[in-house]
Amino acid sequence: MSLEIIFFSIFILSTAVQLYYHWAYFSLLPNCVISDNKNTTPSPVSIVVAARNEARLLPVLITKLVSQDYSSFEVIIVNDRSSDGSEALLNSLEQLSQRLKVIHVHDLPEGWNGKKNALQLGIEAAQHEIILLTDADCIPNSNQWISRMASSFRENTDFVLGFSPYEKKNGFLNQMIQFETLLTAIQYLSFAIKRQPYMGVGRNLAYRKSVFLKHSFQGYESKTGGDDDLFVNAHATAANTEICIHPDAHVSSIPKSNWRDYFRQKVRHLSVGKNYRKKDQTRLGLFALSSLTGWIMLFWAILASFNIGLILVIVGIKSLSFYVIFTRSGRKLKMNMAYWALPFLDLCLNLYYPMVGLVALIAKKVKWS
Repeated sequence: MSLEIIFFSIFILSTAVQLYYHWAYFSLLPNCVISDNKNTTPSPVSIVVAARNEARLLPVLITKLVSQDYSSFEVIIVNDRSSDGSEALLNSLEQLSQRLKVIHVHDLPEGWNGKKNALQLGIEAAQHEIILLTDADCIPNSNQWISRMASSFRENTDFVLGFSPYEKKNGFLNQMIQFETLLTAIQYLSFAIKRQPYMGVGRNLAYRKSVFLKHSFQGYESKTGGDDDLFVNAHATAANTEICIHPDAHVSSIPKSNWRDYFRQKVRHLSVGKNYRKKDQTRLGLFALSSLTGWIMLFWAILASFNIGLILVIVGIKSLSFYVIFTRSGRKLKMNMAYWALPFLDLCLNLYYPMVGLVALIAKKVKWS
C-alpha cells in the first residue's frame, strides 16, 4: 500500500470520527429544549465563592448576589489569605446584608490547595443543601440566576451544570477565548445531554451539600484546579445530572487580557484532564486527536497535490457540519462572536492546544492566584 493511500485513509478516518462526534453528541445541544418552568417550592440555596486578592471585584459581585430574586438563600464569601485589603472590605460589607456571611482563612493546612480549602470551609459552613458556586471575577446575567439553577434540581438530581461565557472584548485573543469557551461548552453540555457527564465549570455549578460532604476533594486536595471538573467527573452520573442553559442562568466572567495569562489558565485547566476517568480521557482525546489529524492531513494533501478536488469536498462537508452545529449552539447560548472566522479559529486552537497540553502534561505545580 502506497504512502499516499495510507495518509488518505487516515484523513478519511479522522473526518469520520469528527462527523460522528458532531451528530452523535454535539447536535444535541442546539436541539435541546430550554425549560421555562420554575419550581413552585424552591429549595433554599447557599452560594459559595472562594476569593483571593479580589477586593476590586467583590463589591460588584456581592451586590449582584444579595439582590437575587429568590426567597431563601445565603451568600458565603471565603477570603483565602488575601493581602489586598479584602478582609476589611468584606467585614464592612457583611454589616450591610443579613444574607452575607464572610469566612477568613489565614493559614493553609498542609497538603491542601488554597482554593479547595476555601471551598471546603465555605460548603461546610453552608446552611442549605443546594450549593451554588461561582468565582469572584464573575457576574450573574440576571437576578434569576439562583431561581433558574435551583429549579433544575429534581428529586434524584445531585448536579446541575450551568454555562459561563466570557465577556466580549476587542482583539484576536478574545476571539480565541470566545471560540474555546463555546467549544468546551458544546462538549460538556452535549455529553451531559447524552447522559455521559464528565465536567462542569466552577463559574456556574450547583450540587448537593450532602454529596460533597460524602466525597469532598478526597485524593486531589493538593492539586490546583479540578475543584469543579474533577469533582463532577468523579461523581456525576447519567441519572443524577442536569444542565441549565436558560439565558437568565448564565454567569459572565472576565477574560484574560494577555496571552501569558491565558496560557497559564489553559495549562491549569488542562493539567487536571489527566485525572479524568479513563473513558472520558479516551472520548475527549479521540475528538481532539481526530481534529488535529484532519488539519495535518489536509496540509499534506495540498503540499503533495494529492486528489485536491476530493479532499476539498470532504473538508467542505466536515466544515459545513461543524459550522452549522457550532453556529446554532452559539446562538442557543446567546454568544456574540465572529462565526465567519470559525475555520481559522479552529485551526489556531488546534495548533495552540498541543503546546499547552504538553506543558500541562509535564507540569508538576501550578498556582491558585
